[in-house]
Amino acid sequence: MRIFTRDLFLGVGAGIVITILTPMVGGPLLIGWYSGANLPRDEIILEGSLEASALPPAALADYNWTIQSLDGQDFKMAEAKEKVVFLNFWATWCSPCVAEMASIQRLYKKLKDKGVVFACISNEKPSKVSRFVRRKGFTFPIYTMRGSPPAVFDTQRVPATFILSRDGKVALKHIGGAKWDDEKSIDFIKGLMK
Repeated sequence: MRIFTRDLFLGVGAGIVITILTPMVGGPLLIGWYSGANLPRDEIILEGSLEASALPPAALADYNWTIQSLDGQDFKMAEAKEKVVFLNFWATWCSPCVAEMASIQRLYKKLKDKGVVFACISNEKPSKVSRFVRRKGFTFPIYTMRGSPPAVFDTQRVPATFILSRDGKVALKHIGGAKWDDEKSIDFIKGLMK
């Protein structure tokens, strides 16, 4: 049995090299090199002094606008102040919008008696939206636009959902379709009602 093999010499040699290089090159650089960082020593030291960025406060909602129900009644968003609001911008031609609407219907059924205001808004003609809603059998509140929404709700894509807290902040902004009746969404909205 051979004790002094080639692998033993390679292992011992690597250990000696690491032991010699660590104090000379610097532990942080060697660790950075092993982790794939490949950063010079001064950049590693600078990175270590960085703090987490401050997140901006939640944007304030703007209630100074009016939408119209499918039966032609105006709804002033100011009436939703101090309530949790589920605000969704959508279109009949948008397949992700249509895909998420069944989950919005189920969410509405679960939360409509809890004081959450639902406003799902299309920028299309009321007659087109009404036909679509009747065909699908949705009962959650659906509106059409009167003018443009405030800048805080301006988006170039649909679906776009904003959930407003009772203190008038945009607690959540989500662009794209989602399954709105899952437990995480329900818990999040219920948490805003406290």
